[in-house]
Amino acid sequence: MRVIVAHLHAISARLHFWMVEYDSGHSVCLPKPLAKLSTLHDDHEPSAPFPHPAQMLRPVAELIGLKPEQLSVASAMLGWVEQPGEWSPVALLRIDGDQLPSLEGGRFITLMELLQLPLTERLLLRNAYEALLGD
Repeated sequence: MRVIVAHLHAISARLHFWMVEYDSGHSVCLPKPLAKLSTLHDDHEPSAPFPHPAQMLRPVAELIGLKPEQLSVASAMLGWVEQPGEWSPVALLRIDGDQLPSLEGGRFITLMELLQLPLTERLLLRNAYEALLGD
Protein backbone atom coordinates (compact mmCIF):
# COMPACT_ATOMS: atom_id res chain seq x y z
CA MET A 1 0.00 0.00 0.00
CA ARG A 2 1.10 3.53 -0.77
CA VAL A 3 -0.25 6.76 0.66
CA ILE A 4 -0.14 10.39 -0.36
CA VAL A 5 -0.06 13.04 2.37
CA ALA A 6 -1.86 16.33 1.85
CA HIS A 7 -2.63 19.45 3.85
CA LEU A 8 -5.73 21.49 3.06
CA HIS A 9 -6.20 24.81 4.80
CA ALA A 10 -9.77 24.96 6.09
CA ILE A 11 -10.38 28.63 5.26
CA SER A 12 -8.27 29.39 2.20
CA ALA A 13 -8.51 25.87 0.69
CA ARG A 14 -4.81 26.10 -0.17
CA LEU A 15 -3.68 22.57 -0.94
CA HIS A 16 -0.19 21.16 -0.42
CA PHE A 17 1.22 17.68 -1.02
CA TRP A 18 4.22 16.19 0.78
CA MET A 19 7.00 15.27 -1.66
CA VAL A 20 10.17 13.29 -0.96
CA GLU A 21 13.36 13.10 -3.00
CA TYR A 22 14.26 9.43 -3.41
CA ASP A 23 17.32 8.07 -5.22
CA SER A 24 15.05 7.44 -8.21
CA GLY A 25 13.60 10.99 -8.22
CA HIS A 26 10.76 12.97 -6.68
CA SER A 27 7.66 11.21 -5.38
CA VAL A 28 4.58 11.99 -3.32
CA CYS A 29 4.06 8.30 -2.54
CA LEU A 30 5.01 6.95 0.87
CA PRO A 31 6.61 4.88 2.27
CA LYS A 32 8.38 4.28 -1.05
CA PRO A 33 8.01 5.61 -4.59
CA LEU A 34 6.12 3.89 -7.37
CA ALA A 35 8.05 1.95 -10.00
CA LYS A 36 8.88 3.84 -13.21
CA LEU A 37 6.52 1.64 -15.26
CA SER A 38 3.49 2.16 -13.01
CA THR A 39 -0.01 2.57 -14.40
CA LEU A 40 -3.07 3.90 -12.59
CA HIS A 41 -6.30 1.87 -12.73
CA ASP A 42 -9.66 2.91 -11.29
CA ASP A 43 -11.40 -0.35 -12.13
CA HIS A 44 -9.09 -3.02 -10.64
CA GLU A 45 -10.84 -5.72 -8.61
CA PRO A 46 -8.42 -7.21 -6.06
CA SER A 47 -8.45 -10.97 -5.66
CA ALA A 48 -7.55 -10.81 -1.96
CA PRO A 49 -8.45 -8.49 0.92
CA PHE A 50 -6.19 -5.49 1.36
CA PRO A 51 -5.50 -3.42 4.49
CA HIS A 52 -7.32 -0.24 5.40
CA PRO A 53 -5.07 2.83 5.17
CA ALA A 54 -5.69 3.67 8.85
CA GLN A 55 -2.91 1.20 9.62
CA MET A 56 -0.53 3.58 7.83
CA LEU A 57 -1.24 6.56 10.11
CA ARG A 58 1.35 5.74 12.78
CA PRO A 59 4.24 4.65 10.49
CA VAL A 60 3.74 7.57 8.11
CA ALA A 61 3.48 10.04 10.99
CA GLU A 62 6.76 8.72 12.38
CA LEU A 63 8.35 8.82 8.94
CA ILE A 64 7.56 12.50 8.35
CA GLY A 65 7.85 13.71 11.95
CA LEU A 66 4.23 14.14 13.03
CA LYS A 67 2.14 12.74 15.87
CA PRO A 68 -0.30 10.05 14.65
CA GLU A 69 -3.27 12.13 15.82
CA GLN A 70 -2.25 14.87 13.37
CA LEU A 71 -3.12 12.58 10.43
CA SER A 72 -6.44 11.21 9.25
CA VAL A 73 -7.62 9.14 6.30
CA ALA A 74 -9.12 11.52 3.73
CA SER A 75 -9.74 8.88 1.05
CA ALA A 76 -9.30 5.16 1.55
CA MET A 77 -8.89 4.62 -2.19
CA LEU A 78 -7.46 6.97 -4.82
CA GLY A 79 -6.89 4.10 -7.22
CA TRP A 80 -4.88 0.97 -7.88
CA VAL A 81 -1.40 1.19 -9.32
CA GLU A 82 -0.10 -1.65 -11.45
CA GLN A 83 3.64 -2.05 -11.13
CA PRO A 84 5.86 -4.78 -12.51
CA GLY A 85 4.83 -7.86 -10.55
CA GLU A 86 2.38 -6.24 -8.13
CA TRP A 87 -0.76 -4.18 -7.60
CA SER A 88 -0.74 -1.44 -4.94
CA PRO A 89 -3.71 0.45 -3.54
CA VAL A 90 -3.08 4.16 -3.00
CA ALA A 91 -4.87 6.12 -0.26
CA LEU A 92 -4.89 9.76 0.81
CA LEU A 93 -3.90 10.90 4.30
CA ARG A 94 -4.64 14.43 5.45
CA ILE A 95 -2.63 16.51 7.90
CA ASP A 96 -5.23 17.98 10.24
CA GLY A 97 -5.14 21.59 11.42
CA ASP A 98 -4.81 24.94 9.71
CA GLN A 99 -1.07 25.40 10.14
CA LEU A 100 1.21 23.83 7.56
CA PRO A 101 3.69 21.94 9.76
CA SER A 102 7.43 22.33 9.45
CA LEU A 103 8.75 18.87 8.57
CA GLU A 104 12.08 17.43 7.52
CA GLY A 105 12.95 14.83 4.90
CA GLY A 106 10.95 16.37 2.06
CA ARG A 107 8.95 19.45 1.20
CA PHE A 108 5.42 20.57 0.51
CA ILE A 109 4.47 21.32 -3.07
CA THR A 110 1.46 23.05 -4.58
CA LEU A 111 -0.51 22.10 -7.67
CA MET A 112 1.69 24.42 -9.74
CA GLU A 113 4.75 22.22 -9.04
CA LEU A 114 3.31 18.87 -10.12
CA LEU A 115 5.06 18.70 -13.48
CA GLN A 116 8.23 17.40 -11.81
CA LEU A 117 6.36 14.22 -10.84
CA PRO A 118 5.78 11.10 -12.97
CA LEU A 119 2.49 10.94 -14.90
CA THR A 120 0.98 8.19 -12.71
CA GLU A 121 1.52 10.32 -9.61
CA ARG A 122 0.02 13.39 -11.29
CA LEU A 123 -3.08 11.33 -12.08
CA LEU A 124 -3.26 10.17 -8.45
CA LEU A 125 -2.99 13.78 -7.32
CA ARG A 126 -5.91 14.70 -9.57
CA ASN A 127 -7.92 12.03 -7.74
CA ALA A 128 -6.68 13.42 -4.41
CA TYR A 129 -7.74 16.93 -5.41
CA GLU A 130 -11.21 15.68 -6.30
CA ALA A 131 -11.44 13.73 -3.03
CA LEU A 132 -10.60 16.84 -0.98
CA LEU A 133 -12.26 19.62 -2.96
CA GLY A 134 -14.74 17.92 -5.29
CA ASP A 135 -14.61 17.82 -9.05
